[in-house]
Amino acid sequence: MDIFKIKKNDTLPALSVTLNNSSDEAIDLSNGSVWFNMAHLTNYSSYVSGICVITGSTTGNVEYQWTGSIDTGSVGTYWAEFEFQNSGSKMTFPSDHNLQVQVYENYN
Repeated sequence: MDIFKIKKNDTLPALSVTLNNSSDEAIDLSNGSVWFNMAHLTNYSSYVSGICVITGSTTGNVEYQWTGSIDTGSVGTYWAEFEFQNSGSKMTFPSDHNLQVQVYENYN
């Protein structure tokens, strides 16, 4: 299981990933869009949903850029996933495990 860690209200670092298919080949993102979704760990209710920046359309590289208190304003552990959408079809990543985001308290 992958865990991304960030402090409360921080906007850096962006969450960067490479989207690969089941053969571990990069997904060609040239004709689609990628969304980031994050939900509460305990009840799966949606907490964050937003468009990603495609940083490598033929290499499957994307990043989600945090918007501070809107995205990282609540301390806790969350499930997260990326959705590639293309011509009415979608593929969810990671497909073989869960991604977690841990937001820690910021003491300053």
